[in-house]
Amino acid sequence: MSAPFVPPSPAAAVPPGRRADSRLRLGAGLPCRLVLLSGTQTGRVEDISATGARIAVGTIVATGAEGVLEVNGVEAFGEVVWCRMGHVGFHFDEKLALEHLVRLRHFSDGFGDHERQRRERIAHDFVNGRRV
Repeated sequence: MSAPFVPPSPAAAVPPGRRADSRLRLGAGLPCRLVLLSGTQTGRVEDISATGARIAVGTIVATGAEGVLEVNGVEAFGEVVWCRMGHVGFHFDEKLALEHLVRLRHFSDGFGDHERQRRERIAHDFVNGRRV
């Protein structure tokens, strides 16, 4: 009699350099803050999963830097795992809850329209002499 079948662990099934969780692409990205010991970076989260995010930033960020990603009321502690060409990979210390990912998706879906309306209000106020 042969040994019972033991399925491979989820970690073993993921090829090196690939994500274990599916990611949520956020189009043009959602505004965020990456708070590190070296300072706070503003940027845009371009995609996010339960285990990490790709963030567009304007400066070079040191690999291994630990901090907090803040996006639309969601905060996640983690570490910068790569930095290249204006983007960083940020790995979360703990998985994000599904409810946070769903909330970010809903916010992302309406973000373009919200931003367009906000810019129209600013332009309208400027044309009418109101302080912007």
